[in-house]
Amino acid sequence: MRLLPHPAEGAIAVTVTSLEMRDPRELVAMDVPIGASWSRVMTDRHDTSRSFYAAVGEAWHWVDRRDWTSDQWHTWADRPEHHLLVCTRDGVERGYAEVEEQPGGDMEIAYFGLLPDAIGTGLGRWWLAEVIRYAWSIPGARRVWVHTCSLDAPAALGTYRGCGLREFAREVEWRMPESDPERAPRLTP
Repeated sequence: MRLLPHPAEGAIAVTVTSLEMRDPRELVAMDVPIGASWSRVMTDRHDTSRSFYAAVGEAWHWVDRRDWTSDQWHTWADRPEHHLLVCTRDGVERGYAEVEEQPGGDMEIAYFGLLPDAIGTGLGRWWLAEVIRYAWSIPGARRVWVHTCSLDAPAALGTYRGCGLREFAREVEWRMPESDPERAPRLTP
């Protein structure tokens, strides 16, 4: 899908919701699921970021970085303000998050998600709470924020709210499905 500047015939309206947390005490803590853990990735971040982006984002129509070159992935992931985190359960990778340090103490959860086989297993809310907790641990953090859209997992918005994030903006974007059937998203009602 590609972003359009305005509505057009054949375009899909996508609601984008931005949420934030301005105080770490607003975080709703979760019990650790049995066998769950996470770690920060310090090496080969570009390859790990690219792999998770494709594996997690495929079902949710993440296309903005689908055609990035290796150099673009290096530029994105190999910066000091980029934090790549991976969630595991019983030693198997199950999800990831990318936290982006921004000016003024903003910490954006730029990407967050579980691999398809981990969805519905009880990891999501705990994993998000851990990512938010990590973002608050970055020196200078003053706000943690994220955006989601109506193309994301049906439980995404509720999961964000359930961890203590609050909506601060909502807008509609227009996206045109790919004309190439192999690249077009599989939209379901």
